[in-house]
Amino acid sequence: MSDPSLRLPNTQFCAVLNLGLLPLEAPPLPPQFAQPVLDAQWMDEGAAIYIGFEGGELHFDVSPTNIQHHYHDPDGTDSDNSPWPAADTAGLLAWAVPFVKHVAEILEELTMDAAEAAEWSALGLTVYATSPAEPVQLEVVDLELEGEQLMLPWLGAGHVGHDHIDGPNHPIALLWNPQHDEPNEQLATAWTDPASGQPAVLARPFVNWDAVGLPEAEVLEWLEGLYLNHHLLADPEELILRAGLERIAGLR
Repeated sequence: MSDPSLRLPNTQFCAVLNLGLLPLEAPPLPPQFAQPVLDAQWMDEGAAIYIGFEGGELHFDVSPTNIQHHYHDPDGTDSDNSPWPAADTAGLLAWAVPFVKHVAEILEELTMDAAEAAEWSALGLTVYATSPAEPVQLEVVDLELEGEQLMLPWLGAGHVGHDHIDGPNHPIALLWNPQHDEPNEQLATAWTDPASGQPAVLARPFVNWDAVGLPEAEVLEWLEGLYLNHHLLADPEELILRAGLERIAGLR
């Protein structure tokens, strides 16, 4: 098990962002949809905006000429039909369409600001402020960023990498090669323990650990830290972006 004493503490971070003119002009969210999970992705050809709930998801695809939406059932299946009753869906769309239009207008800038703010955080800074081209109302968004596990670089022989593999609980394989930097031999696997939410690891059988250059236990501990940092901890850039979306939605 990775050493919890090597885990960096969580930090409070403040992002000063341009989120457009707020509060959002939209009908209130229906009470049954009061806690959405929000996400968005800016692309050259438009934006994808996601509004999720336990009972399903509402996805919007925004282009310069139109806005389209579809639904996802609780199991993630795409559908043109809403997983909610018609009246509930109408109330959700009445709020979601103005929200999506607002987000689409500022998403490119917000995406770049979130990436830059994450870089500032990685440097140990605790406050980020965007630099608009002209005076605008800015929003102060406070959030908590999770501390990473301190890790040494790979100290064994050869080269390592990791890749996603099929299976439940988001497994990855630790790959190794003694000679070149395209690892292809599996040393171990890691996944999320559904009971604890923490990394679980298992070495592959018949590995020549002498050739690897590290004992099995040290390799597994290193893999735990890798999995924690890259697959379990929320990415600061994503957290900052989502915090901005939540402020637009009036959730924080």
